[in-house]
Amino acid sequence: MKPNAANELLFTRTYDAPRALVFAAWTDPAHIGKWWGPEGFTTTTLAMEVEVGGVWDYIMHGPDGTDYPGRGVFTEIVKPERLAFSHVGGKADDPHLTCEFCVIFEEVDGQTSLTLRMIFPSAQAAEHAKELGADSGGTESLERLAQALKTAAA
Repeated sequence: MKPNAANELLFTRTYDAPRALVFAAWTDPAHIGKWWGPEGFTTTTLAMEVEVGGVWDYIMHGPDGTDYPGRGVFTEIVKPERLAFSHVGGKADDPHLTCEFCVIFEEVDGQTSLTLRMIFPSAQAAEHAKELGADSGGTESLERLAQALKTAAA
């Protein structure tokens, strides 16, 4: 699937897991810390209030010891179909990247088809995110989610 615009990154993935479990993996601090971030990263959730206007504050810890604080503010929640949040993140001493996340969860024959859109304020911002590894990091995160879902279902 190709992005709709030059200012977005688009990811799709099908999981062999029920939609409610995949949605919970995005909205439960006990789950999201197990997979959020590229390979080799860990994530500590400081706060997660899954309600419109609620915040998700976290720190991604890079394998080299660099911390990447992040904050999401939930803008839409339709359990278990759709999740949207504004996001600011990056290195503590660098300018932060800002984007809107929109995640769609569709049940298809007992599996879950997930579509993730990261919408940036401009095409230049999307290019900068790619240069920083957002496209490969997104793919790696969704692969890590697949592994976490296998563990959760076992």
